[in-house]
This record gives sequence, structure tokens and C-alpha cells, in this order.
Amino acid sequence: MTDPILKLAQIGKAYGSVDAAKDINLDVAPGEFVTFLGPSGSGKTTTLMMVAGFTEPTEGHISLQGKALDPIPVWKRDIGMVFQHYALFPHMTVAQNVAFPLEMRGVAKADRRTKVNEALEMVGLAGFGARLPKELSGGQQQRVALARAMVFKPKLLLMDEPLGALDKKLREHMQIEIMHLHKNLGATVLYVTHDQEEALVMSDRIAVFNNGRIEQIGTPRELYEAPQTKFVADFIGETNFLSGKIEKSDGATALVRGLRGAIGEGLSDGAAAVLAIRPERLRVRPADAQTSYDNALQGTVKELIYLGQSRKAIVALNDGTEVTVLEQAAQAEATQLKIGSEADIVFRTQDARILADV
Repeated sequence: MTDPILKLAQIGKAYGSVDAAKDINLDVAPGEFVTFLGPSGSGKTTTLMMVAGFTEPTEGHISLQGKALDPIPVWKRDIGMVFQHYALFPHMTVAQNVAFPLEMRGVAKADRRTKVNEALEMVGLAGFGARLPKELSGGQQQRVALARAMVFKPKLLLMDEPLGALDKKLREHMQIEIMHLHKNLGATVLYVTHDQEEALVMSDRIAVFNNGRIEQIGTPRELYEAPQTKFVADFIGETNFLSGKIEKSDGATALVRGLRGAIGEGLSDGAAAVLAIRPERLRVRPADAQTSYDNALQGTVKELIYLGQSRKAIVALNDGTEVTVLEQAAQAEATQLKIGSEADIVFRTQDARILADV
């Protein structure tokens, strides 16, 4: 990484004996899009608010372009902020809303007008300056909030669940628009969401939060394909877990319940573990069909769920464990499974991860 534009060093926030955030370490490169992902109460928004200056850390330090942010008040941090509920002034026009941060910074009126027009054109709202927020759709209001946050060209742009109030189709459309704005402007973004798909689509890197701490930081592909903990594997995407003890570890792979997978760091024979594997990495076959895969499980087809372009097969193993297999439509048609029939589930060693069962 080049010299980070933002550095979080051992920051934390405690409320009495409760740690809302603890031991947060993160370097963000210039122009990077980093998402804080996690369930409610995991510490992601608390961390964002400490960067913004709305919440004061009880430990650690935050710096922006090498300068400590701790003593700098919110309005002087050169940070743009976009909230979930837009926070537009209802009595101001669109242009007045976008101009507000420029006015607070003492920008001359003529310059304000030029910068506001540029910002509105950037978010596709040229010609909307005279309208009031109530005359706009939810997506248009969110674009105004984006224009207002970016009009003064901040060093850092923070977004706290900015698409949470939009319907699914509009949210997906806005994800692409924000991605394009990010790439075109080269802005550095910290983005908070609990929506795993949104994080995977938009981010350069994702920090997964759990119980006030960062469980894992990595690219979307790294987190999805190589989770380091059971929590990350479970929270990002859908995962099957088979519990057991580690056997015959060779440092790179091991067995759990007679099934071989790639083993995580720090695990050894006898440790309680789970073998984690994504539904789309499994193949299901009628019992006794010819296979050349590394691993196989036997069970009974319990459910077949039609999803249009794909199908889910729920297979109950002999011990009652249910395993989900996701097949594309063409594969599903070729398999010709029936509910109640015996089936084999097969998969490759490199597609399974063995993780600590904690």
C-alpha cells in the first residue's frame, strides 16, 4: 500500500464497561473504497462516527494525511458525510442544500454557484437546483446528499448506510452510480452497511466487524473464498457447516468427518472445527452416479426449490444435518433429482475451508 490517507491506530470506544469498538487498526489508501460490514451493534457505525468526529475515541489515534484528527472539530476535518436519511434541509432548494457546506467554508457566492452546478451535473441532477427536497424521489434526494458531501472536494467521504431507505431495484442502481462516481473522482470512501451483497459489489476492501472488533479485512474475493473465521464464512454469503474434529492435518489440508479441505492457520489435529463450503461449490448426483471428486456425502433429497435461473436442493445427511446445494438451471435439469430419492453430494478439497468451531 502507498502511504495511507487515513490511519486508525488502536482506536476504541467504551461506554462504561462495554466496548462499542476495540483495537481497531486500519490503513486506507488514497482513492480506496473501504466498507465496514457487520450486523447491528458490531461497532462499524461507532468507528465511522469516531472518524467523522461525532464520537470521541476513548483510546487510540486517528490521522488524516499524516495529521492527527483528535483535536480537530467536526466542521474543520475536511470530511464529507452522507447519512441514511439524507438529512436535507426541507425549506432549502436543492441548490441551497448543495451550497450549504461551501457557504459555511466562506466560499464566494459566484464560486459557490459554479461548484454547485458542477456537483449537480456530476450526480445527474443538472436543472434540478430550484426544486425542494419534497419534490424529488428517494433516489434523487440521495443524489443531492451525495452532491452536498462532495461539492467541497473533501479528502475523505464517509457514508453511513446511505442506501438503506431505498427499495431493492433503486438500491442496486445507486450502488452502480456510487461506484462510477468513486472511480471518476478518485475519492477515498469509508462506507458502512450491513448488506453483504452491497459490500461485495462496491468495495475495494471490506472490514468485517463483530462484537466491536474487526474479524477480517480483505478484498471481496478474499473474504468470500478464503474466510479466516466461522463468523466471516457465515456472515458473508450462504455457507454449509459440518462440525467435527480435525484429523490428519498436513499443514495445508486436513480431514473433518472424513472430508478433506484447506485448513486455516493455527489449527491442529484434535481441535474442534467446522468444514465450511459454499452451496454453489457442491455438486449433487443421483446415488451411485460416477464421480471423480475428492469428497462425497450421502443423503436423501428433502426439498427442491425453484429459483428461476438456479435451483436449491436441500439434502438431509444420515445424521440429520441438512446441506444446501445451489445449481444453475442447466445443471439442475441434467441432474433430474426427485424429493425422497437418495443422492450423493461431491466437492473438491480446494473448495472447502476448515475453520475453528468458535
